[in-house]
Amino acid sequence: MKRRQPRLSLIERALVERDWHQTAVTAQIQALYGDNSEGMVDAAGRVMYVVLGAALEEGVSHDLPEIRVIRGAVNAVHDQAGEEAIPDARRQSIVSGLEACERLIPALERRSLINAACDLKLRMKTQHIHLSDFLALIPASPSTQGAPAA
Repeated sequence: MKRRQPRLSLIERALVERDWHQTAVTAQIQALYGDNSEGMVDAAGRVMYVVLGAALEEGVSHDLPEIRVIRGAVNAVHDQAGEEAIPDARRQSIVSGLEACERLIPALERRSLINAACDLKLRMKTQHIHLSDFLALIPASPSTQGAPAA
């Protein structure tokens, strides 16, 4: 028997949406100018998780250039986790991933973004999000299976 996922009320969903939009702005600022590695990893990771979740829900091809850029940025976020210094190349990869998210968001339905943000909120209540959670959202294309993510 399938276990029912807890649901959020309409008010909770609206608050999650508002918070996610604020996180998207914060992530851009942190990635471009911030020296707070943990804050950048947290904010950028949240934005990418929601965009990837919405893209998966809508059946967006994982070979789309924006998705491929986000895949690389997810790897950069993972590599940055736990590190204090932010190397320029890694920062640029994360910035590029956030810019790809920004380009993809208008093509995604608001409902899908909110659903993904609510999923993230519910998951974060009980666990941390790991690289494997991101990889479940962006399966490797047949041409890249067995190869490291871009």
